[in-house]
Amino acid sequence: MRDLDPSQYTEQDRREADPPIEVDSATWVAGDTLDWWVKERLEWFGRVRGKDRRQRWIKAADLRPAKSE
Repeated sequence: MRDLDPSQYTEQDRREADPPIEVDSATWVAGDTLDWWVKERLEWFGRVRGKDRRQRWIKAADLRPAKSE
């Protein structure tokens, strides 16, 4: 997916996760951090940063809160 810029979306089409939250993605790999939501073509995506600090956009349906250990 292309790189989305949250500042290019209206308030109703973006949500900041403040503070960022730990999430697991559909591959259920723990340890990534979600910091923004944007709505693109009627579907929400979360911006997730991995331990390597690289970011990627993942469909909301493929994310869930990380389990506390």
